[in-house]
Amino acid sequence: MPLRAAVSEALGSAIVGHRDLHGGMSPGPAAALELADGRRVFAKAISSEVRAHNHMLLHRESAVLDALPKTVPAARRLATVEWGSWVALVTTWVDGTFNGPWTDESIKAVVRACRIVGEHRAPNVLRPVVERIFDFDGWERVLALGPADDWEAEYAGRAAEVVAGWERWTSGDALVHRDLRADNTAVDAKTGSATLLDWAYAAAGSPWLDLAQLAADIVGTGHIHGPQVATDRAYALIQMLPVDAARFVVAQSGVWRIRAATIPDTVMPMISTWRRERVQALRPLVTRLIRSL
Repeated sequence: MPLRAAVSEALGSAIVGHRDLHGGMSPGPAAALELADGRRVFAKAISSEVRAHNHMLLHRESAVLDALPKTVPAARRLATVEWGSWVALVTTWVDGTFNGPWTDESIKAVVRACRIVGEHRAPNVLRPVVERIFDFDGWERVLALGPADDWEAEYAGRAAEVVAGWERWTSGDALVHRDLRADNTAVDAKTGSATLLDWAYAAAGSPWLDLAQLAADIVGTGHIHGPQVATDRAYALIQMLPVDAARFVVAQSGVWRIRAATIPDTVMPMISTWRRERVQALRPLVTRLIRSL
């Protein structure tokens, strides 16, 4: 394939082996590549003919990776290669893999990584987080459409009130990853460290934001010891953060709720199912947070 040859040329070494990798939210291939010079690297690619949005995100991530300080726990860009409608991003290999469910050890590792990220000032090339957050008016729109069940009839109005003013309380100048999910992390069990992956949505915002999103993902992805433990771990994490972190989790559930209802995904239909499942999983946590705010 010409794209493979172009990647080899950009890396200055022939590809002598590969292993396909699965997971994530992109409809393009991803692989671990073995190079003739002994290196192992990570590569992912997407065609604009398959999904123009993800094609754009790969270009954006390339620019973000170049701007990140070396002290940020992230992979480093080695090459961005275009061939026809395709673009490929190649980065350094990161030891450790993780797609969930969460464990106490993986939570601790990712919390440490998020805190390191949040200690950095966002590079000037990154936009404010308000430009990387979408559909945070989800609960307000649910009210306009009409609650779908008794839970929404009781809590959607209060959820919309809790989220109000999100443009203000999410703002800041700290570096935020903004797409914190289990499949966007790599946890090295040997060192107890974590690396954050997929930086296309990185922005400048509140330093606690990635930790709040982590809390939502602990419940959405699940904990190895079950839903109640996931909810308890997420709630304990939120209690360590400013009160606006609780508002963020409520807002995030509204994002998934309104997107599942209004944005059919024709390329990856399972995303709508994924969103609906997360909304349901988060209800015990969101109820607890709403009652505490």
